Amino acid sequence: MESQARILLVDDNPTNIDVLYNFLADVGYEVLVAEDGISALERVSFVKPDLILLDVMMPHVDGFEVCRKLQEDEETRNIPVIFITALGSVEDKITGFQSGGVDYVTKPFQNDEILARIRNHLELRSTRKSLEIQNEQLRSQNESLDAYARTVAHDLKNPLNLIINFSKFIQDEGMLTGVPKEDLERIIDSAEHMNHIIQDLLLLAQVRREDVELVKVNMDLVVQLSVDRMMGEVNKQNVILEQPDSWPDAVGVSSWVQAVWVNYISNAIKYGGEPKKVKLSWNEIPDNPDYYRFNVEDNGMGIPEDQRLKIFDEFTRVGGEKSEGHGIGLSIVRRIIRRLGGDVEVESLDHGQGSRFSFTLRKH
Repeated sequence: MESQARILLVDDNPTNIDVLYNFLADVGYEVLVAEDGISALERVSFVKPDLILLDVMMPHVDGFEVCRKLQEDEETRNIPVIFITALGSVEDKITGFQSGGVDYVTKPFQNDEILARIRNHLELRSTRKSLEIQNEQLRSQNESLDAYARTVAHDLKNPLNLIINFSKFIQDEGMLTGVPKEDLERIIDSAEHMNHIIQDLLLLAQVRREDVELVKVNMDLVVQLSVDRMMGEVNKQNVILEQPDSWPDAVGVSSWVQAVWVNYISNAIKYGGEPKKVKLSWNEIPDNPDYYRFNVEDNGMGIPEDQRLKIFDEFTRVGGEKSEGHGIGLSIVRRIIRRLGGDVEVESLDHGQGSRFSFTLRKH
């Protein structure tokens, strides 16, 4: 590191320059010199050093002002500045750190002390640069992964929809009976299950994007669309569905909120008792008056406390490993609601009477 690092030494005292220059050069650093603040700023604009040793008391522009100007420039603000000065009061040190310095050494000093501080901050800078590179690589990889997931999902949707539509067409003809009819129903169920997975992957890729505009959500309409999407399953399993006459508007993204409702209702049906009962509701939150809580209750066996703590984690299933489903739905729910500024919750109702899944959204 020392043979590669470039240090800019800024001091108007020739003796100080000679002592530090010779010491740092002998250690193996490349040392540049500026004798006042103006020449230091000019030198930095042409050759970006890895670290700056900066005196405070200099003519024309003092060291504090030099450091402030370095902080104002995007290209120089991350260069670590160590002040070396005879000013040793607490106020001077505070001013040094407020102006952007990373360290403050008072004169007289020991060369070994200066060397230890230089090595420490160069190592910190190297580590920060490595992290920035890794973060950029991860960001690029995530973008590529999202793009690939969207492409694959869209490519799969067309042939999958073809399978579903033609299978339903054959089913509607009513010509099949017995085992062939049951096989066709399995094909349709499997294809629709695959389609749900694709929809979840597309939604996950969308939620991962940085930009999201929060707007008014017409919850009456969103809940109705969600129930309509689940109506086939509701009728198939004779679900008793209960919901209020009206819903309050909230803040979010309508398509995302609809996906949350569908996930919650789907799980409530899947893990409900017999006969299956699903109750949709909302309520005010006394200790958080700016938010509404929206709820979906089932009449199943409830969820043990140890499972409730991790049920929204990636690839965790509501009923354990043997449960149906691909396990990604509730993790998407949490991602969505937190992106919208709310939170999620699950609780077991009294005496094993089912579970209540909730999410909060800010009031409109």
